[in-house]
Amino acid sequence: MTEKEHVTIYDVAREVGCAPSTVSRAFSRPGRVSAATHAKVMDAARRLGYRTDAPDQQERQGRQGRLGVAAPDLSNPYFAEVLSGMQEAAHVAEYLPILLDSGEDEERERISLERSLEVVDGIVLTGTRLSDATLLQLAKRVPIVVLNRRVAGLDSVTPDYEHGISQAVAHLATHHVRTVTYVAGPANSWSDGERWRSTRTIGTSHGMRVHRIGPFPPTSRGGEDAFTELIESTRGAGDPLPDAVICYNDLQALGLLVAALRSGIRVPQELQVIGHDDIPLSRLVGAGLTTVAAPKREQGRVAVDRIVRRIRQPSSVKGPVEGALPVRLVVRGSTGGRDGAASHDKR
Repeated sequence: MTEKEHVTIYDVAREVGCAPSTVSRAFSRPGRVSAATHAKVMDAARRLGYRTDAPDQQERQGRQGRLGVAAPDLSNPYFAEVLSGMQEAAHVAEYLPILLDSGEDEERERISLERSLEVVDGIVLTGTRLSDATLLQLAKRVPIVVLNRRVAGLDSVTPDYEHGISQAVAHLATHHVRTVTYVAGPANSWSDGERWRSTRTIGTSHGMRVHRIGPFPPTSRGGEDAFTELIESTRGAGDPLPDAVICYNDLQALGLLVAALRSGIRVPQELQVIGHDDIPLSRLVGAGLTTVAAPKREQGRVAVDRIVRRIRQPSSVKGPVEGALPVRLVVRGSTGGRDGAASHDKR
């Protein structure tokens, strides 16, 4: 590797077979690593041509050492777990994450991102509501990675929504579900559009009648409001409740579930409920919420690893990188009751 290709601590770590943070400590705080490890790191650095005159000085030259991390709602436990994974990866890469909370406000998100451009080296968007055009303009100034959404021309990390819905609908089909209502999330959410499209397509392929209500806020109150609309619309038309509902996220599903139980509706015998995300609270309400679980911490780690590579070795990545992470259905007590089968948590 030539000097022009710019040897980094990641290259040295690969050569030694250790973590990048270990390489950093070998230079900056040699007393924190064993003598044998220190010797291996120094030898690899000399062979690769890593500049050791100032610890990681070449890594930081012209850079801030900070990453912007934008989240739409910090009160949602889903984002807390994603951010935890980001923090772990940022620590290893020796970057400081700067948190930008938009509170589900598009204008506030735009202003926060624009103000951060001068003080960060890159931005990770965990659930942006901005337009593709706005994001592409921002990406002209700093590298950007998008979570839970795909934007042509930008790196992205998304759960496999279609596979998750496929598992959920197949599970409902085994319990004789024939009518499904999808409870929509934010109107400008890309992931909501993907979940609704998959629910409609896959549900229809199973012979189900699929209906959509919303949009509703991705909160427990949003779920309560969705239940109220569901009751009013079915009673007003003289129709029965749907056999099942699939909600945009767990917070919505939990709000709807509690509202249904309070109204005297038996779950899952009269109404089956499925959420998305598998937040910790989903195990604790009633007999538990059936949900599509995504690898939240892993998603955060992958996103930070990708943005750091974009920053440090831009020429090594050709074109946008898209990745879909695997998901799985976690079955709990909010589904499976129509045929009398016992519900259980498969984990």
